[in-house]
Amino acid sequence: MSRPPLRVGVVGAGNIAHIAQLPTLVARDDVDLDVLVSRREDPSELVRRWGFSTAVPTIEQALERDLDALFVLTPRSEHFAGVSRALEASVDVFCEKPLATATSDAERLADLADERDRVLMVGFNRRFAPSYVAARDEFGDAGAAFCIAQKNRRGSEYRATFENAIHMVDLLRWFCPGEPVDVSAHAAGDDPWEEDGVSALVRFAGGGTGVLTAARNAGAWAEKLDAYGAERSAEVVAPDTVTLTRDGVSTVRSMSPEAFGWATATNTFGFAAAVHHFLDRVRDRGAPLTSGREAARTQALLDEILQAAGLPVKEQEGRTWSSHATR
Repeated sequence: MSRPPLRVGVVGAGNIAHIAQLPTLVARDDVDLDVLVSRREDPSELVRRWGFSTAVPTIEQALERDLDALFVLTPRSEHFAGVSRALEASVDVFCEKPLATATSDAERLADLADERDRVLMVGFNRRFAPSYVAARDEFGDAGAAFCIAQKNRRGSEYRATFENAIHMVDLLRWFCPGEPVDVSAHAAGDDPWEEDGVSALVRFAGGGTGVLTAARNAGAWAEKLDAYGAERSAEVVAPDTVTLTRDGVSTVRSMSPEAFGWATATNTFGFAAAVHHFLDRVRDRGAPLTSGREAARTQALLDEILQAAGLPVKEQEGRTWSSHATR
């Protein structure tokens, strides 16, 4: 017997939604894109383009429509309010990273999801990118003994480490088993809220060591990861290539070509797989790989890195996100 489609709402339809979540949602035959929450004076073009049933200006109005799931794709300052309202209405939630601007709020949302028995997932899409998945699988349950994660961009941005390098912090947690037990870090730049970059060394309870490099004064965009352990190596040049080495033999896998055309960032960076993973967990009620609880733990480690580097954990009062970064 076929199951009824999932009634899905989306809050926010900016760049990330157009690149990642919306194309994946419309490709699913078990999803009904029911409602879009948009501040646009006339969101009718978005409704037509993506096939929503309607658009409303507030989350409260959307939650009156008996939704199964809500995608919160707004700026991070609005995540806590949107996610908490949906969970309180007993709706499952997919939220873009980070889950909240403060780790304490992220933990409160994870607690609320547990209390309401709701699925709460955060969009740490790198854990679903084919190249990173292949690299992580090389080490099995034991994880990697050493992991070096690097994400560079040309041009700084407000809260650069918090906004962007958090992906690599999450990968360090995923590759190295156990929770962090020791953190040291260094920041570059004169503005503590718009740093030129951060380097960090993290020791994990499982015996692994993670290294983070996030430079905003580099000449070009670059995202890389190297992992080692058990006489095996994995090297990811994101998003397309992973090199696996075992017993002195290296195998290179490229994720770019597809049988029918070319893979896009939606697939190579794991955006699509993350959406599928969330919807499957809504169906089977299992715990997502990047649950609200996992996201809160990643954010707690990020806080430790920021503090060790002498950078603020809280947002700067009166300042809004801005970027001079280029790809």
